[in-house]
Amino acid sequence: MSFFEIIWEIPLSGLSFLFSRVLRFVMQALSGFYTSSSQKNLEWELVCAEFFKKDIKLLWAMTKARWNLHAIVAIVGAIEVKESLSIDINSANKSAKSWTVVVYTAPNLNTITSISSLTVSEKEQWQSLQLKPGKYLLGLRYYHWSETVEFPAVKADGVEVVAAQTIEAPANINNFYYDLIKRKKIIHICLNYYVFNLLRFKQWLPQDFVRRVFLPVPNPETKFYFGAIKIGEVLQFKLDALLLKNYDVYFSLYSRECFPIEWYPITEQKHTTSTRQENCLYVVRIHQKFSKQEDFINDWVNIAVI
Repeated sequence: MSFFEIIWEIPLSGLSFLFSRVLRFVMQALSGFYTSSSQKNLEWELVCAEFFKKDIKLLWAMTKARWNLHAIVAIVGAIEVKESLSIDINSANKSAKSWTVVVYTAPNLNTITSISSLTVSEKEQWQSLQLKPGKYLLGLRYYHWSETVEFPAVKADGVEVVAAQTIEAPANINNFYYDLIKRKKIIHICLNYYVFNLLRFKQWLPQDFVRRVFLPVPNPETKFYFGAIKIGEVLQFKLDALLLKNYDVYFSLYSRECFPIEWYPITEQKHTTSTRQENCLYVVRIHQKFSKQEDFINDWVNIAVI
């Protein structure tokens, strides 16, 4: 980084970070718009173009998470629980080869626990979780989904509060993400301007801080690699064969403002991404395929920016 870059990049990134914290707090305070106020009206909401039809909902999402572009994502909440929450896992098992349900507190989205195709028994129809009294949001992710998927029924303290819901799920169901960048505004630039430099200089910052800021609501079962790519740079992957045998490797590329640009699975041991003509961010998600497999070894993954 040149002296002239330091003059504007560091102060602007600092202001952007402060703005993002304030906006995140405001969005959390106003988060009632995305959750039902009545247990009688709860239903799964598919993350899709319709979900982001309102600009404020898009802004809310961009303050909360980094897009998972490789899964069908749905949310439901807030669910009021006194003791237990139960999920019909038969729906998930028949809908996708791999799936996770993450339980978050509402409205601040702190991760509490999760269940998945890797942790549940296929012999049981309902999976129950013991929770402290409170309100919770469920985040569902379906990987390798079927042509038709069913979102599961949910019970709170033994009473069904969310009915099962079936939708058609074509292979290109997530293509709406390509269009989100067309809605970029100055507020999105201000919100995430700091992120590029956060990742660009992550080796000089506390790693827990970088991860917590960049991945505020990660899937507990997924391993993440992330960073910044400057103009003209590419990512070069060298992956062990055992990794590809036992794990799915997903590559996602985002604009500096954190809008999705491209995404795809990586299935070969050596892979080089295309050269970009703008500063970008990347996330690599490594997701376990099977419940019984080789333990993950960090040396299996070599990702270099060149």
